[in-house]
Amino acid sequence: MIRTPEMYRFGVGLWVGAGVYSIINLLMNLKGISQSNILNYNYIITGVAVIGLILNLILLKRTRNKFKLY
Repeated sequence: MIRTPEMYRFGVGLWVGAGVYSIINLLMNLKGISQSNILNYNYIITGVAVIGLILNLILLKRTRNKFKLY
């Protein structure tokens, strides 16, 4: 498989999302917010992450078709 710069852009969102998630979770824990609120936040973020993963896989498939990568 040939690696192109177009393929590397798909992993950036994962690390940015993980960083934002960790920082917000850390701040919520430091402020002493109840665990039920933190758990609700975690469910919302997990749902958004799953939607993002699905969209990312669709974009990756379109990129492979566009550049004929196997």
